[in-house]
Amino acid sequence: MQDQGPGPSLTELNDPAAQVLAETPSPADVDPIDRLNRALQRISFALDKYRQAEQRKGVDTQELVANVDALISRVRDALAHTDRPEDK
Repeated sequence: MQDQGPGPSLTELNDPAAQVLAETPSPADVDPIDRLNRALQRISFALDKYRQAEQRKGVDTQELVANVDALISRVRDALAHTDRPEDK
């Protein structure tokens, strides 16, 4: 096995994330207003994802409640049907 030098490995050369990091300017070179704008966009995106997840949970809860209500109605009908004197 050969000793590898300090140069980039083959996987580092083909890795898009490594290329993005190499092309990303240092924080001192970026306008603070642009950095703040990007941070606010990330926060907004995260909040939207959270709200969407909460809405999906709400829909599932409503569907579950509707199914339980239908089941209760069917059980009541079945019990009412078995309590009739003509069935005995």
